[in-house]
This record gives sequence, C-alpha cells and structure tokens, in this order.
Amino acid sequence: MIDSKISKNFENEISNLKKMYDKNGFVVVKNFLNKKFTQIIKKDLKLFLKNSKNQKGMNFINKKKKIINTAHNIKEWNYLKKIQNDKYITKVVSNILGCKLKNFGAEVFAKPAKQGLLSPIHQDNFYWNIKSNIGLTIWIALDNVNKKNGSIYYYKQSHKLGLLPHEPSYVPGSSQTVNKSYLKKLKNYKKIFTKLNVGDAILHSSLVVHGSNNNLSKNNRMGFTLRYIPKNSKFNIRNKIRYEKNLINQQKKLINAGI
Repeated sequence: MIDSKISKNFENEISNLKKMYDKNGFVVVKNFLNKKFTQIIKKDLKLFLKNSKNQKGMNFINKKKKIINTAHNIKEWNYLKKIQNDKYITKVVSNILGCKLKNFGAEVFAKPAKQGLLSPIHQDNFYWNIKSNIGLTIWIALDNVNKKNGSIYYYKQSHKLGLLPHEPSYVPGSSQTVNKSYLKKLKNYKKIFTKLNVGDAILHSSLVVHGSNNNLSKNNRMGFTLRYIPKNSKFNIRNKIRYEKNLINQQKKLINAGI
C-alpha cells in the first residue's frame, strides 16, 4: 500500500475529487504520495533512465551528455507496477471514470533546469485515439513545481469542448498541438497554472486542454505520469494510423534539421 492522502477519509475524499474533476477537467491532490516514498522512487527512476538499455523512446535535449527531456516508455521500471496497481489509486480512478480500468502506460517528463522543453497546447486523447474519449492521467511531481520552472497549465472546463482538431507541433517529445483556428475558443476558458510540492499530483481528463512552458529556471521540474482507460476501450484505428504516419514524418524532418 502506498501512503497517500486519498487513503484517509476515503469516501469523502473520492466524492470531492470526482466533483472537481467532472467540473473542471482536472483536480490537484496534495500529498498524493508521501515525501519519503517519493524521494526513494525519484532516485530509483533516475538510475533507470541512465541505464542505456532502457533509453528507447527517450527524447534527449543533449545526446552527448544524455540529458533527458521526456521518456515515453518506462514499463520496465521496478516501481511502476506497484504504484500503477495500488488499490487506493485504482479505486479513486475507477470511481472517477465510473468503470473497470486498464493501465495505459506511463511517461517521464524531466524538463531539466534552464533547458527543459515546452509542451504545446494539446489534448491527450488526440494521441491515444480512444473512441469514447474517456481516459485519465495522473501527473506526479518529483520536484517542486511552479510557473517559473514550467508547471502544467490547464484551460479550466475545456474538456467540455470534446476532441479538437490538432496539427503537427514539430516539438521533440510532444508532436501535436491544437489547431490554430481553434485557439480562439480557448480564450473563453480560464487558464490555470498549477503549483505542486514533491509528492503532489494532478488527475486530468484525456480531453482537457493543457500544456507547459519551457523551463528556463535554475530548478529541475521532473514528474511522471500514470495513464488509465476503461477496460473495454476501443480505438479509432484510422485516426491512430494517421497519427503514427504523421509522427514518423515529423521525426524525419526533425532529424534532417539536426534537432
């Protein structure tokens, strides 16, 4: 069992989380993981990322120095299944989504000091291609996070817009962004910058519009995600194939440009 705030006064906690999640498209949970455990897994995760055999699917800002911005496949990380399948975490998520769950991967967003890359404005399900548009990400802070070092910002209640058209971003590690013609719509939604301490988390919908700025500060902004979808999820195969082809074309252009 992971010692987290959500395990105490559980029924009230889960009810309040669901209300805020449904209303805004995201909810911040303080002390999601206790600080001591978070420090242990951060140290272990950094060792995992340094191991060359685990570095497939990672985006390096500096390949020679192996400075990582994002890692899109951490399924072999020792602690992942323990956290991903924790009974309190999965119960919260299953109650928020109202269904049985399926693990849908995990990622690291390292965003190192002074050179961490931005994440363009996007919706997760444009990447995921789930027909129901139902899915949830838990973003867990391994460093203190604020606006200066590139915290995630959300367009409050934007999940009610449904899935918006996207276009190529040509940003390494985050290939899609909301189509420019739809950005005007977002002006009607309040932009919220999150502030997290080590061990805090954000639970957000796969439809809520969000992004983050470059980290130009002197402080790292490392976090990792857990992703969940309904157990009976079906995928839009046509959109998935189109997205994957687009991703390959972007990668080729970035390599040709020396990025």
